[in-house]
Amino acid sequence: MSLIDLLIYLIIAWIIVYYILIKKVKKYFAPYGPALLIKTQAGVKTIDKVSRTKFWDYFVTFFYYAMPIFGILTVVLLIWEAFLILSIPKSAAPPLSYALALPGINPVIPVGFGIVGLIIAVALHEAAHGIAARRFNIPVRSTGLLWFIIPVGAFVEPDENVMKERDSKTRGKIFAAGPGMNVTLAVIFLILAIVLAYSFTPVSGAPVQSSLSPSILPGDIIEKVGNINIVNVSTFSLLSFTPGTNVSVLLNRDGNLIKENVTYGVYITGVVAGYPAQQAGIKTGSIILSVNGKEITNITNFENILSGYQAGQTIFVKTFYKNSIYSYNVTLASKYSYLISAGDSSPGISKSYPFMGIDVSIMGLSLFDQYSYISLLRNPFSSGLLGFFVYLGLPFHYELPLPAVLQSSFNANIIVLNMEYLFYWLFWLNFALGLTNILPLVPLDGGYVLLNMPSLQKNQKLRNAIVAVIGLSVLFLILWQLIIPRI
Repeated sequence: MSLIDLLIYLIIAWIIVYYILIKKVKKYFAPYGPALLIKTQAGVKTIDKVSRTKFWDYFVTFFYYAMPIFGILTVVLLIWEAFLILSIPKSAAPPLSYALALPGINPVIPVGFGIVGLIIAVALHEAAHGIAARRFNIPVRSTGLLWFIIPVGAFVEPDENVMKERDSKTRGKIFAAGPGMNVTLAVIFLILAIVLAYSFTPVSGAPVQSSLSPSILPGDIIEKVGNINIVNVSTFSLLSFTPGTNVSVLLNRDGNLIKENVTYGVYITGVVAGYPAQQAGIKTGSIILSVNGKEITNITNFENILSGYQAGQTIFVKTFYKNSIYSYNVTLASKYSYLISAGDSSPGISKSYPFMGIDVSIMGLSLFDQYSYISLLRNPFSSGLLGFFVYLGLPFHYELPLPAVLQSSFNANIIVLNMEYLFYWLFWLNFALGLTNILPLVPLDGGYVLLNMPSLQKNQKLRNAIVAVIGLSVLFLILWQLIIPRI
């Protein structure tokens, strides 16, 4: 049975079960779009017991007063992203599925860790609303699961009639409790993930992510090139041998040491269509031997030589490709113009800076810096706020969970490693859910907190106008990020 057949059978079975339950067992099941709300009293007693401690008064009050600050920060973040989005060309626009933090839809979220993380994030978000309601003596009518073939969330149902009778400040505190819980959980799981990361130790060498050479495979760890020991990626980048000559490479492959002879040099790993290298006929996989007679021994050496020329000048490039030597006259383009066309509004280089239109790497290898990776896991704020955004973006580079071929680049107990992944996704999904619900946009919690601010209750028309303007502005910023890169 194929995956598509299985999916069809699951959908048909779900439709049958869905119809039977909402028609025949209405007391416990209710429709929620294509999903089912499974109502139960099982969690009501638990919420009632948990809510009895006075700690929740401080918790709810703190996040109620913190919500406006968080709301302003999230809007500032949206405005900043709105400007950044202007530099993304249409060809580089991420898929719309990236905008949804749903496992199975967003390709960067692993299904297993994603489902567990989402259920916990949503369940405790809703539980916080219930706990806050009970602190103000508002009954919780029911709790339950949101089910769509698999559990996708949870809900808590306070008595809406009683809640409407309470003052606006009380209602605002109840709404603030949900995102407050997610923010708190995000901090807790972030700390746990950081602590676990200290148990990982990097393996010496340069791990290979991808390779143009058939004798070097992804997952191999380069330990020695010629007579030079390779400690890390930085050591590898400093290599300097005669281009086009064979060098001995010592590899650690699945714990076994293997020697391979590889042709050394600065390999062209990609050629940009419509730019000088392609126009001259240079092929991907070529090794750059020299530029205007100057030997190319590594990437730094190549960049230094190339930077001595200007856009519009013609250089003589000699390459090695499939055991033959080729020569090309290449008229350089402007890297400044290229970056502008690629969406970079401020390249930070002169307009005459030269550009061949190629991607290069030593020996045709893409390497993984395991030391920097583990350093980031241990301290996401090592580079300030930017470092934290890099940490958040690890899944979008398919580096968390780390691909299996790269897991040999550091020593880690498999159980602890999976706990690290679980804590990361619990942090990530709670952060995403909390940040989303903080936004001052109805029907999100932040919107209802704004709607119930005591200072806005004297004039309901003015209140509704303010809430509408702020909400529409936030919605505009969100839609801007989804639409502008695709125009």
